[in-house]
Amino acid sequence: MMHKAWQTSLLVLVLLGLAAGDAAAWGTRAQRAITATAIQVLRREAIANAFKTATSNYEEDVLRGSVAGSKVLTAGKLLPSDADNVTALANEISLLREVRQYGFGSYFSYRMGVAASLAADLLLPFALDPSPAGQRLLEQIEADIEAQLQQYSFTPTRSKCRYIVDVANFVDQCRPFFAENARLIAHDYASGKGYDGFLRESAPVFFGRAVEAVADVWYTVLRVAAEPGETTPPADHVAWYLVDEIQYLLVQKRNLYEAGKVYDHFAHVNPGVTAAYEKLGDLYYDFGTDEAKARAVREWQIAYDALGPNRRRISQKLANHYIAVGEALLEEAAQPGASDEGLPNALNAFNEALEYDQANDFAQSRIKETRIAIAERKERRDMNVNVIASADKVIIEAEKKKVDGDFGGAIATYKQGIELFQLIDDEFPDQHKTAKDSIKSVDKNITDVINDVLDKASDAIDEGDRAVDERRFGEGVAAYQRVPQILAVVPDDESTTHTKEKQDLIETADGKVGDAKKAQAAWAEREKARKAAAAAAAATRPK
Repeated sequence: MMHKAWQTSLLVLVLLGLAAGDAAAWGTRAQRAITATAIQVLRREAIANAFKTATSNYEEDVLRGSVAGSKVLTAGKLLPSDADNVTALANEISLLREVRQYGFGSYFSYRMGVAASLAADLLLPFALDPSPAGQRLLEQIEADIEAQLQQYSFTPTRSKCRYIVDVANFVDQCRPFFAENARLIAHDYASGKGYDGFLRESAPVFFGRAVEAVADVWYTVLRVAAEPGETTPPADHVAWYLVDEIQYLLVQKRNLYEAGKVYDHFAHVNPGVTAAYEKLGDLYYDFGTDEAKARAVREWQIAYDALGPNRRRISQKLANHYIAVGEALLEEAAQPGASDEGLPNALNAFNEALEYDQANDFAQSRIKETRIAIAERKERRDMNVNVIASADKVIIEAEKKKVDGDFGGAIATYKQGIELFQLIDDEFPDQHKTAKDSIKSVDKNITDVINDVLDKASDAIDEGDRAVDERRFGEGVAAYQRVPQILAVVPDDESTTHTKEKQDLIETADGKVGDAKKAQAAWAEREKARKAAAAAAAATRPK
């Protein structure tokens, strides 16, 4: 009953989450199914928390590694023979046992998936046959197993995982009658039976053996206790593993922080492999962030200082980096508001590039161009200094005219100062701010002068009102008529409020002129009538 329940749960798992891809021997769906089932076997029979922590689950990394397969270890090439695959599996087990000390995260899980693929490939006939005929037959076998995979189930043949002492002996035990099985399968496909011959019954068995072999490999890696005489991999193998882990974290996980933690382990174990530093520099640089590129330069510099055979190639990488830095700084320096340090920093970058590649014509030309740009920028800054100084002198002159009561002259002179300040563009932020602040101050001065003029016009109207009230009509009209003359100095291009106030005062003054003349005429008529009445009264008065 236990086996039946176990079988059912694993069958469901096998049918879930299968994706297309490019596995080496077993098809992608089959390889993922073997790996996923083996995870459950390992957790049930040996290590309950395999490939997971309280906060993370690395199953997908395991599956990804199993599909990638042995090509991860061979720069994309298939292992040439069955014996080479056995050796690769033994080396991978040894290496993974050694690097357990650095953690069981995503890349460790990924490489455990690679080990799963190595083990599974050894249990499928023709999976490692390098001959053209063997590879053609493998393609047929893969396709047929993929098509029938949903019919497979897994029933464990034992209750415990095994610790592998000798990989070659272990593989022989896992695949009895392997050569005879391969002969029967080849005969069936040659005769036209294909999958419906021996493979229909044997493929699920191969599948089950692969599952248990993978679980045994993982158990061997993860079991703490070692066997007597167990060897450890060379330090450079461990160093390259850590380089590969950094690559996985940067490329697959985009996790610069975790890559930095792995680098600390690499720096501790690396026996001085210069090429590893160069590879790390390439990886960090391709990551693309400023922080990562700075790290890349550091790694390249270590490799460059080691005086290895690839020093010329590394020097060109450093030179290209500094040229790119210089180009970016030149582009920034061409933008409005750029820092004064941009061009000098660009020049330093191009000089640095030339230190690493003295024959670089592009760097030499950029050095010349940048020096010219620095000189021209200095000329523009100095010119702005002179313009601002001239504008300040104009403003002082305007202040004097204001004090002297020459409001029209003061406004016109203030405007000349504004025109000078407006010549300062936004190339230099400090000068541009000075000019903007000065314009704001001068605008306020002009507003103060205009308000003074408006007040003076209002005072003239008040003066006219008093004169009219005292029947000094001529003086009142004269006061009113001075208003347009007073307001003539207020430019029509000033604020709408000032323009309206100006027009209102002029209209008020014009109206008061008319009212004053009418009042004067009425007063004259009354005076005339009064005088006539007085004369008539005097004529009728008894003498």
